[in-house]
Formats: sequence, C-alpha cells, structure tokens
Amino acid sequence: MLVLWLALLLLDRAEGLSASPLSWLRVGPPESATATTSSAWPPPRRGAALVYDPSTKHLVLFGGTGANGALADVWAYDIGTRVWQQISTFSSSEQPEPRHTFVYGLYLNDTQPAPVPPRRSLIVSTGQGAQVFSDTWALDLDTWAWRRLPDNGDAPPTLYGSAGGIVPLLPGRPGVPRLWLSHGFSLKTRYSKTWVYDLRAESWSVVHGSINSYDPMKPHARCIVSSTVTADEQIVMYGGCAQNGGTGGQCPARDTWRFDTPVAPGKRYARANVTASLQGSGAWHQASSCPTPRTRGAMAPLASPAELRMTGGRYVMLYGGFETDKQTISVSAAPDDQLPVLDLDSGLWLMLRAGGQVPAFRAQAAVAHDLATGRVWVFGGQLRDGGAISADLYMLQGDPAVTPPHSVGCGSSMLFPYLHGLFMGLGWGVLLQAGWFIARYFKAHDPRWFHLHRACQITGLVLSIVGLALVMSGGVKANNLGFSHGAIGLTTMGLGLLQPINAFFRPHKGAKWRTQWEWLHLWSGRSAVLLGAANVSLGTFLLQGPAAVWIAWHSLLGCFVVACVVMEVRLQRALRLARTAPPTAAHEDGSDMDTTIGSSKAGGSGKWRRGSKEAELPRLVVGAGGAVAEPAGP
Repeated sequence: MLVLWLALLLLDRAEGLSASPLSWLRVGPPESATATTSSAWPPPRRGAALVYDPSTKHLVLFGGTGANGALADVWAYDIGTRVWQQISTFSSSEQPEPRHTFVYGLYLNDTQPAPVPPRRSLIVSTGQGAQVFSDTWALDLDTWAWRRLPDNGDAPPTLYGSAGGIVPLLPGRPGVPRLWLSHGFSLKTRYSKTWVYDLRAESWSVVHGSINSYDPMKPHARCIVSSTVTADEQIVMYGGCAQNGGTGGQCPARDTWRFDTPVAPGKRYARANVTASLQGSGAWHQASSCPTPRTRGAMAPLASPAELRMTGGRYVMLYGGFETDKQTISVSAAPDDQLPVLDLDSGLWLMLRAGGQVPAFRAQAAVAHDLATGRVWVFGGQLRDGGAISADLYMLQGDPAVTPPHSVGCGSSMLFPYLHGLFMGLGWGVLLQAGWFIARYFKAHDPRWFHLHRACQITGLVLSIVGLALVMSGGVKANNLGFSHGAIGLTTMGLGLLQPINAFFRPHKGAKWRTQWEWLHLWSGRSAVLLGAANVSLGTFLLQGPAAVWIAWHSLLGCFVVACVVMEVRLQRALRLARTAPPTAAHEDGSDMDTTIGSSKAGGSGKWRRGSKEAELPRLVVGAGGAVAEPAGP
C-alpha cells in the first residue's frame, strides 16, 4: 500500500497536478476547422458515450444523436497526440443499432486465471433510436469487436434516460464486474426499479423493486436523469423528469438521491473490491438539493489530489442539463462557470467556480473521467444558448477541495406544479373544507353561516379550477391522468362542479324530488371534500418537495379532524337533548338533512328565499347547555 501511495504521488507530480483550483481547458477542434467539415473530428452530437481507457490513454466515443438522427459510430482519441481516429472496420458484422441517452461504462475484466478476451470493454445498455432498446452490448477495445450480451435473468424492459453505470477504475484495484441500471422511460411508462447486470455471469437481476409514487423517502419513477456510479459502488442520481408516463411530479426535478448498492458490507472505500454475491435489496437515501432543476445533465466522479486518488474521491460533479421544460415558469439560469459538486461524505452540494476556458452551458454532453489523474473530459452536447449541437472537447482538472465557491449560490425556480399545489391546497385543503365545516356545525348562526359557507365554497371551487388549469398548462396530457392522484383529482373536480348545478335546480320544500335532491347534495358534497383532502395529501407526497410542506399540511389536516370530532360530539349531544325537549322545540320535517338543527331562513339547501310561502320554523340554538328552542324570525 505504501508503494502504491508513493507511485500515485509521483504520478501527480509528473503530470503537474498539484492541488490547484478546478480549471477548464479547451482541447479542440482547432479553430481553423469545424467538426462538420473535418473528417478528422467526430461530428456534433448529444447523448453519447465517452470513456477513458487508461491502458492506451485513449478516449472512446460511441453513438449519440446529431443533425441527422441517432448515431452508431465509434471514435478513439489519443490523449498524447490529440488526434481522433474513426473506427470504421470492426472484426464482427454484429453491432448495436444507432442510439442515444443510454447507460454505459468501462469494464476491466481482470479475473484469474487470465480471462478470455476482451479484457477491456465499453459496455452500452438500453437507449433510444429508431425505437427504444433493452439490449446490452460490449465493445472489445483491443479488437474493436462488438458482441451482444445475453439477456439472461430478470432483464429490464425497453428503456432510455436511465441512471447507472459501472464503478470507475482505480489504480491498483480490480474492476467491478457489475453494470447498474435504474429508473428510465419506455415511451409509455416511467420506471423506478433498479437492476444489476453481472458481467461475468452475464445475467440480470432486480435489486430494488418499483417505488410507490407517494413514498416521500424514495425517488419516484423518472427518466432523462443525471447520474453516475461512485468508486464505492453507489448510484448518484439528480433531477430528471417525473411527469406523465403513468405518474406525476416535477419536470425538471431538482432532488438528489444516492443508492447504496447491496454489495457485501464494509467500509465505504473498501467496497469497490467486493466480489461477493449481492445481498439484500439496497437502499435509497436523499441528499441535499441545491443546483437548478435539470434533465439530461451529466455526472462524473471527481477526485482530489489530496486523497492521492486511492479512495476514488469523495466528490461527484454535475455538469449541464436542460433547466427548463413545459412545467417551468421561471428559473435562475446557472452561470457557465458554476460547477455543482456533491460532497459524498456530508451529502451537501458545493457550488464551485471553475476557471480557465469555460465551456458554454449545455445539456447531454458525453463525460469521461480518470480518477488516477483527477481529469474529466466533456464532449459535445446541446448548447443552452441557441440550441446548436456541439462537437468540442474540454478537459477539467484541479482540486475541488481548494476551489473557491461561486458567488451565485443555489438557483431558484418556479414550476406549474408548485402553483397547482398551492391553489389546490387553498381550495380543497382549506376553503372547501371550511365551507363544509360551517354548514355542518354553525347553522344556528343564521344567516351568517350561509354567507360564509357560500363564500368559502365559491372561492374554493374557483381556486381549484385555476389549479387544474395550471397543471394542464405544465404539459400534463389528459391521457396521462389515469394514475391515482390524477383520477381522484378529476373525480373530485366533477363532484365539486356538481354543487352549483345542484343549487341552481334545487326544488322547493315539499316539492317532488326534494328528498332525492337533498341526498345528492349532501353525499356528493361530503364525498368531494373527503376526496379533496385525501388528494391534497397524495399531492404533497407526489411532488417530492420539502418535507416541511407535507408535514405542515398533515398537521393542519390533523387539527381539522380533531375539531370535527369535538364539534360532532357536541352536535350529537345537542340532538339528543332536542329529541327529549317539549314538542314545541322539536324540529319539523323538511329541514336540511345534513343536520336536524337547521335554519328556516336558509332553507334545506342553505338558500334564504325572501317572500317564500314556506312556513317559518323554530331554530335550535346550540349553546353550552345544549339545544334551546328559539322562535323563528318574523
């Protein structure tokens, strides 16, 4: 271990990588030649694979999508000579179809005795092209032969935009023979399962099942995430899109998750050596959230020279991404020179300022890393300003531990789902509940109860209509409202809109269908407020916002339930006293069915009809001593 330590220290010094702030360097293409016209440089693309092969000191680029659609070409870049070479002749006719937005990684096969080639392979799994794929391929970096790997075991469905990858190579350590894949989209369904592919046994298995869309402690189904795998075999995932596809949520999201893969237990930095069979199902943990919301960003492990790279570093960098989508109302765009770095030990984001030749902010750049030297390469991507697809190559190096923080901290954003939740919370969570509460327990205060009840119901219903319009404005399609929160919400809105229609057609007391109308008004209203409160609860979990939001809402809901219990006990006591009161104090037939302590002026529906020929009824005023008969007004 001491020898390895000294060797790495000498390597740092030899390459001039002493502790210095993070800095960018533009590698190419040359200013005199553009990638679109030069055969010596890969054409522009986004959503490609890029890995660093330390054995040959080459970058290997595969696939992506460009101006003419998905690609399947392979390029190798010599770090020393700074020359690209397209691999046009493969030793086998079999090769993957053009694709982009897939999971990939570099696998070092160092099993003993010496393995059958390939020893070093680019692994590519799933992705999108002419269709969505579920296959897995290995490219031999010695012979440039592709081979499709078997889909044995519990293989994933067709997916793209998933999280995952392979543990990065560490100096003096064996490669980890596992490809991780989690979440993703199949054009119809978003997934939240986590799979692992054993690259030696060539078989898939599920290590974490589907996550309930209302579980606030785990990442809900999503796709086009930013993700990487760390040296201690954790999956780190940021943001993504959780809207539609059989679920709902933020798009783009800004939550950070870490999956402790179910390898044999041990110290965090020792787990990369584990070759034991998988145990348990692993666990997701949420880290802090700070960077702006993003989809299609890139992530990579980042090492500090102070750690001599033996541990694989304790940092993960987030680069680029789309900060806006249909749900976005406003966002404070991240500066080009801001580099979010996640400290794996503390779980906190460091918003650092990287210097040098800073690349323009972009999404879906291909990212490769070399933990032995602490370098990261970024190729291509779609530029935020103008939307052009790039083919430039940048290198990042330096020490995140000594890099100064950026003056612009965590970004702010506003999405349509936030306003949807606010309006629905005020409507179905507060006002419509208060209107029902007033009508149920305060009819003795005639006619004030009716005016308050009507004001609450009308205002609450208007707010809920605005809330529904806001979420539809955020890109939610009607055919994607079939999941529970959407279906309950539409049912609740239908029941709510039924109430003013009921009021318009309310029969007079004693008229035909009066009893049926009262039952319809009563039970449709009760069903609406119950479903509304339940759906607000589901919404607070579905959105995966700050824990304070759903804690505050459920605390308020708990207080409301307690108040209802107290008032219902008080009301039932008053009713029992009323039934034993003298006949003159008994309530006459035709009163509101919601409670026998009704208001004659408000009528059975709570509507006061001036000049009505209906008989004025005595009122029962509920006081501290019970129900007291009070003559009706003139």
